[in-house]
Amino acid sequence: MAHRVWQYRPPAQIPIWLSVMICLLLLLRACGQSTTIALGIYQPEAPGDPAALTTYVNQVGRSPAVVMWFQGWAQGDASRFPRADMDAVVKAGAMPMLTWEPWNWTGETNQPNYALNTITNGAHDTYIRQWARDAAAWGKPFYLRFGHEMNSDWYPWSAQANGNSATGYINAWRHIVTIFRQAGATNIRWVWCVNVSYSGSTPFAQTYPGDAWVDWVALDGYNWGTAETWASWESFADTFAASYDELAKLTNKPMMISEVASTEEGGDKAAWIKDGFLTALPKRFPRIRAVIWFNETKEAAWAINSSPTAQQVFRAVVAAKEYQGKLP
Repeated sequence: MAHRVWQYRPPAQIPIWLSVMICLLLLLRACGQSTTIALGIYQPEAPGDPAALTTYVNQVGRSPAVVMWFQGWAQGDASRFPRADMDAVVKAGAMPMLTWEPWNWTGETNQPNYALNTITNGAHDTYIRQWARDAAAWGKPFYLRFGHEMNSDWYPWSAQANGNSATGYINAWRHIVTIFRQAGATNIRWVWCVNVSYSGSTPFAQTYPGDAWVDWVALDGYNWGTAETWASWESFADTFAASYDELAKLTNKPMMISEVASTEEGGDKAAWIKDGFLTALPKRFPRIRAVIWFNETKEAAWAINSSPTAQQVFRAVVAAKEYQGKLP
């Protein structure tokens, strides 16, 4: 038998379509993104009171993937980095997302001590630096939603209130992020969040700090129904479509809905939830990777248990395969 000399044969060329698919899969893996949606909750008294999350779980049948709550800058000891709350959320198997609000929670829009220029000129740097150092020391990932709905006129940090401007918001945002980076707080995912656009609101692009300063972008929107004289019943798609399109053109950053709810007044809330979450959101809003339900009866009956039918449908959403995602 003749001796066969081994020769290297290069592999056949990989088809272009297969190369593209491999690249996309690797990109998704590198970004840590899931193809499913992370379903989260804002629950009053959570995470400080563990019973609050237990109440939610009993209502819907499963723990949330995200727990969102609010913290003001002028709450005394309660304004410090909330290590205990962060630990409680992680222990519950969820991702913490804190809405960080530069004001004193009096409800007044005009608060000169918290105008955006006071942030940029360093008046709050001692507080911000300590908070940043504590966040870095905690070390685990969490999402920080600073100064949300700034395109409105109802908060002291709004571009149209308290002597502020759109450029002032960008400067304040970049000032804060710079301090956190200097403190080594690389565990933070920065969430830039606008209210859905309305007549007279500031265009999104005017307050956007830029991709280098933002990790996620977010929308807040509600179906007010007839709970207010100025409102009317809107579907989920009607509430978010125009703003989603505007945001999608602005940046390729991952997107979430960080506050959403519907009232019972003026329509069928259960049908609104079913159509919005099981049909509209997966099909019309493909870039949304997380949704946070505002589970409180406040200005209107936002809570998921405002009626037995609404609660039943929300339980179905929680169990749906589309909503088994986690935030990276």
